[in-house]
Amino acid sequence: MIKTFSSGLLDSNTYVVWNEALHAMIIDCGNDICKISEFIEKTGLCVDYIVLTHAHYDHIAYIDEYVEAYPKAKLICHREELCVVNDSEANLSAFFGKARSYDHEYETVDDGDIITLEDENGEESVDFRVIHAPGHTPGCICFFNEKDRIMFTGDVLFAEGYGRTDLKYADPEKMRSTLYKLLPRVKGVKIYPGHGDTAIF
Repeated sequence: MIKTFSSGLLDSNTYVVWNEALHAMIIDCGNDICKISEFIEKTGLCVDYIVLTHAHYDHIAYIDEYVEAYPKAKLICHREELCVVNDSEANLSAFFGKARSYDHEYETVDDGDIITLEDENGEESVDFRVIHAPGHTPGCICFFNEKDRIMFTGDVLFAEGYGRTDLKYADPEKMRSTLYKLLPRVKGVKIYPGHGDTAIF
């Protein structure tokens, strides 16, 4: 199951994803935590992961509040995204007048890793494969659930376009390679982007 919150900075999306056993992960932290924590409490979810598609400010602005609210959750990003997390120009916090790095204990992942929402008996576990998708930032990642044909694409791929490549650490050539790799994989897949509406390719 998926719940979308879309009133974040620059209309960024935060997703809450959970399985039948009520184990959940939160994708991106650009929305104020109040409504999200209220929903999580009302639904009775256990948050196992807080995952970052990338570390731009509109997706991590409230990360401190999320980490405080769910201290047992693993905080996940790609290993190549740490340079963005710790650079106020790269993470764009300086642009918003909030210049800082975001020092937390991150568990890093790489291409092909699996993030699993466990079930106590293993029958309702839900797997998401990490796809390293650099270009918008060095450590952009997508999360693909092959069984349900859904993918969380962050700012890599939108319903009508793709992420900017004119920011610090962005790379147009890597974005081009990423899109060539990604587009065949999203055929018939419902994407949940970092901004805007879902779409089926």
